[in-house]
Amino acid sequence: MQMRLICVFGILAIGSLLKADEVVGPLVGSVSSNSVQMLFRPSAKAQTLRLQIFDDNGQLVKVVSSDCAAEKDFVAHFAISGLQPATTYEYQIERIGDSSKVLVKAGPAHQFTTATQQRTGERVVVSFVSCVDVEPTEIWNEMEKLEVDAVCLMGDTPYIDSSDLEVARKKHRQFLQMPDLARLGQTTSVVGSWDDHDFGKNNGNGLNFLEGKSQTRRAFVDYRAHDRYGNGREGVYHKMDMGALEIFFLDPRYFSQTEPSPVDATQPTCFGRQQWAWLLQGLRDSKAKFKVLAMGAIWQDKKNSETDDMFTYWYERDALLDFIKEEQISGVTLLGGDIHVARHLKHPDRVGYDLHDFIISPGHERTITGLDVYHPSLLWSLVEGRQFLMLTADTRGDKPSLTAEFRQPQGRVNRRVVLKLDELTPKVRRPDLSKELRAHWDFNKGLKNKSLLGGRIDAQSHGGASIDQTQQARGGSVRFQRSKGQYLNVPQSFLDDNSPAHTVSMWFKPASLPKRGTGDRCFLLESTAQGKASDKQAWHLSLGLRATADPGKVNLQLYTVTLQPAASPGAAPKPVSQGPFDFLVDREQLRDRWNHVAFTFDSESLCMFLNGNLAATHALPVKGPAAEFGGLVIGGHRAGTGRNFDGWIDEVAVWQRLLDQDEITGLSKLPR
Repeated sequence: MQMRLICVFGILAIGSLLKADEVVGPLVGSVSSNSVQMLFRPSAKAQTLRLQIFDDNGQLVKVVSSDCAAEKDFVAHFAISGLQPATTYEYQIERIGDSSKVLVKAGPAHQFTTATQQRTGERVVVSFVSCVDVEPTEIWNEMEKLEVDAVCLMGDTPYIDSSDLEVARKKHRQFLQMPDLARLGQTTSVVGSWDDHDFGKNNGNGLNFLEGKSQTRRAFVDYRAHDRYGNGREGVYHKMDMGALEIFFLDPRYFSQTEPSPVDATQPTCFGRQQWAWLLQGLRDSKAKFKVLAMGAIWQDKKNSETDDMFTYWYERDALLDFIKEEQISGVTLLGGDIHVARHLKHPDRVGYDLHDFIISPGHERTITGLDVYHPSLLWSLVEGRQFLMLTADTRGDKPSLTAEFRQPQGRVNRRVVLKLDELTPKVRRPDLSKELRAHWDFNKGLKNKSLLGGRIDAQSHGGASIDQTQQARGGSVRFQRSKGQYLNVPQSFLDDNSPAHTVSMWFKPASLPKRGTGDRCFLLESTAQGKASDKQAWHLSLGLRATADPGKVNLQLYTVTLQPAASPGAAPKPVSQGPFDFLVDREQLRDRWNHVAFTFDSESLCMFLNGNLAATHALPVKGPAAEFGGLVIGGHRAGTGRNFDGWIDEVAVWQRLLDQDEITGLSKLPR
């Protein structure tokens, strides 16, 4: 009862404040090592304000003036430069003119600290939150207790859902007037980006909200104190360099669907040509140990009817990640929000190292359980409200680290992840067959994976499939008995999301073949949907043997599932199954003999190699990269039992690249 009375009192107090008080700020915005941006709206009338900056000795060091004009909703913006790095200043704001008056008095409640220039020997703490409306919450108090250096509002902060400029401005005012956030913003940098609801339209993009986005951008610019807003006329992207940590605040809304993508002119853009160039140059130039690519949307498929995720623009997402990999840019992590579920994903070896992907949502209490969906890179999720993420970049020791904490009020830490910079640095790779080797099960002594992905993709035996040292292509193999429904399961995927090119290689020796003149089939391998045997369509990797009408032949058959580009503006790409792709082999060549088979996929064709020779090239009717899959069944099809292989399999390997003819020929040679 006591808690309820407190909450009611808080709601009434906020409601009274928002109705009676038109004051917004003062609010500290973007900070750098020598500058700060601030805003203040003392009332809904035109006036001129003067901001004074004082050092720790009380000496006046900077004075700057700004007008509260109707066209900016009477918000004064201040840009102060020429400051010292890592220095705390107090500030005072006066109304000047006929009725001069001190409106904000200098003191501990009105101060800010500039960012450091140092890349090492420093500690920076930043909080991120998305999906918060105008309502009581303990999140802002918790951030204040934690003494964060910056608060990042990552979209749906607040909910606007309107193209009306006055409605948008009022929502922003009410949001920044919430007492705890208002107090926090007087001393702490408050910055960020937007998502669909503060952009103005649920599932909004630059095309379906074409008529409204200039108005919501105008309101956003009025009520954010940034040093940059997109290209100055469109968009809201910007970045903030805090020494050890640089945050790139991306805008996936304003430009989306409005022009061809800079990476594929046949597809619509998400980020737009100018933001794309700005982002790539910023990543090249960044000297920070850690870089966060932050936005309101998420980097994967939401798996619902909406299209406001980076899966819709997979070609732009993957081109960005490929750029990071090719340029050997270290210390990059991803961040998203939007989906009312907190998640942590790790995309293995995606950018030359494991790419960590944090989703922080929601800050309010309204969760969406249906968006806590499977993803092959998912490590952890939590469907609870009142969540925020705290990132701590610490470069004070010999091993710089980035610590991510998923938090709730009252000091609750739901998940803590410590990433060493060494882990986020591209590894030196030998220019041999180990290059881009993502999976390798040699079956010499067990079922462990021998690639750099390690134990996360160790194989698991089902039905008693086991190592047989008496039959081997190279040092041991797995014996599969069809009659016992035996197979191996690999519980997670090992290729990049929507992989554009890869190679699979294996040795096999049948103990029996599909019965001639029947519809009998058996599978050497097939990918699974969610890391376990399932009938769900996910056979991007599918290789099997099938009987044919010719009694002397066996069909060595491929299937695949690829991603089909969106059919219309605003639509999502979709998976499309392709095949069968047939290649007939003499029974006598396969019967009771070791054979090496490999196939390559390049988004346009499947090429099959048998015993080192190119056997067949199958053009894909629908060109596109791999659709999502979650794991692999070896010795059977995706459902595990029913079409199992009978015989031995050895040396299964997968590369995140196309092997050339010489490499495949080398793999096909048995040791002497």
